[in-house]
Amino acid sequence: MFDILIRGGLIVDGTGKPGEVGDVGIVGDRICAIGDLSQQSAKQEILAKGKVITPGFIDPHSHSDLSVLFQPSMTNYLMQGVTTVVGGNCGHSYGPVGEELYRSAIIDPKVAFQADPSYFTMTSLLLPKEKAVKALKEQYGIEMDWHSFKEYLDKCDQQPLDGNIASLAGYSAIRGTVMGMDCCREATEEEILKMEELTRQCLEDGAFGLSTGTDPQYVPGPFATFDETVRMLKIVKDYDGIFASHTRNTDNEGKPDRMGGYEDMLKQAMAAGVRANVSHVHTLGMGIDEKTNAEAARKTLAYFEEMEKRGCDLSYDVIPSPYSMDMTVPYFATFLRPFVLMSGSRQHLSENFKVPDFRKMIHTVVEAGHYPFLDHRNLMSSIYPILTISRHENAAHIGKNLYAYAEERKQNPLDLVMDLFAEDCDMGAEMAMPGAVESNDILCMHRLAMPCSDGFTGDKTMNFGLNEDIQMTPNPMNFSFIIRYLTRYQKQLPLEALIHRITQKPAERFGIEKRGVLETGAYADIVILDREQLHSYDRDADVFQYPEGIDYVLVNGVVTIDHKHHTQAAAGRMLRKNRQ
Repeated sequence: MFDILIRGGLIVDGTGKPGEVGDVGIVGDRICAIGDLSQQSAKQEILAKGKVITPGFIDPHSHSDLSVLFQPSMTNYLMQGVTTVVGGNCGHSYGPVGEELYRSAIIDPKVAFQADPSYFTMTSLLLPKEKAVKALKEQYGIEMDWHSFKEYLDKCDQQPLDGNIASLAGYSAIRGTVMGMDCCREATEEEILKMEELTRQCLEDGAFGLSTGTDPQYVPGPFATFDETVRMLKIVKDYDGIFASHTRNTDNEGKPDRMGGYEDMLKQAMAAGVRANVSHVHTLGMGIDEKTNAEAARKTLAYFEEMEKRGCDLSYDVIPSPYSMDMTVPYFATFLRPFVLMSGSRQHLSENFKVPDFRKMIHTVVEAGHYPFLDHRNLMSSIYPILTISRHENAAHIGKNLYAYAEERKQNPLDLVMDLFAEDCDMGAEMAMPGAVESNDILCMHRLAMPCSDGFTGDKTMNFGLNEDIQMTPNPMNFSFIIRYLTRYQKQLPLEALIHRITQKPAERFGIEKRGVLETGAYADIVILDREQLHSYDRDADVFQYPEGIDYVLVNGVVTIDHKHHTQAAAGRMLRKNRQ
């Protein structure tokens, strides 16, 4: 007798082969039989006639490393059928950690501001650990009592996890552990030897590979030399791990150079002989309109294919939307954070923008280089090219890209922003690239691609900002990237091919064993979906809704989602490579 028997669905097993109608029998946490099980019985039966049975989906690029400690339910992932996420990306991981330095990350501006208050730094990555530990406890109730990568995994195991997490070791975390606050320089040979030892220990402890982040703000990653990185990657190769990287977007002079970042990474991978996954590939800053962005996408893929011919074992992940940023920012005031804090509220700032000497002061601060977000002299670090007005009481402004609108009005972009905000302090803007829709499709459709969220665990309306005026909530891709991917490309690719790219492909790339496929002996991470009902709300008026069409989600043989009801079964696990 089976514990659970799923009857009569179209089984799309993750391998890419054509689906077949059949049954799936589960005992404990494993799939025990697939096929015609009509003569068999079970303690629980799920009727799947007319539905599709697939492996649980896998997100290859997540930043759930901190959030899972205070939001272990992983509801946002499970509601879209994601049963496993890969954490530790972009050089960020929460283990190992030394005694001196705490490396902040994208989702903890509250911790960063409490530990090292700054009006002008959006997120200070390098924080004194003593202050950060206190802030973590007060902001999120997290007791930071771990040091090693293993101790971090063990800490997460103590949480009531509802999904699985396969974590990479972040090289910035390793470098910071060895070098402390003085990590933004070239390492000595003695320090490199210690980093090699620590990298090896992380892989022994179950890391699935190593990630780096080489954008200038991702300190201390950019300070690691080519040779230093290759030495670590050779250790990764010894453990059959993967190398994932958020590559640099600019050159040493701050000029756009995304291709140069890709070249650095893949040359490192080739030198070490390690397989590579390029993180969240896109064309931001590479083109100025639909045509040039599409050309940039094709150029990127041509380079990847050339490297593949030269023997580089590579893949990449991509956010399946040109309307995406790390967070949803309900109010444009968030991008004006220093001046909101100075003024006391967004309403007061709106009034201050009507005062000439206050505006002059803003210009002085920005032109002195204190707040690059508003400095149009370096477009790669400013908000102007990437933000489009999404809400304003004057409808004439809506849909306008800030930089293009300033050009249209023959106005300094900073003055444009102050004028718009003075009119409506509740205005909103999103990182939308209407001119990158085709390029995003090109990137998503390629055989080397895997869709990702670049997100984290949490309720869809959590506020990670400092207050109500400076809100930062999850981006819709956090809870709907899979459904957007399946619905947008269902006419271009067979269902079996789409399912393969979100199941077996990421499992194989990252070495996640016995997941991502429906086969006897595999873990029973399973999704039952209604293909006709699939719908993502990411471009609807109310984006903060979980998607439609996911009937059941099983994690390790336990029903965790039942028609949008989260059972809180806590059946998830922290996975360890080669010990899964």
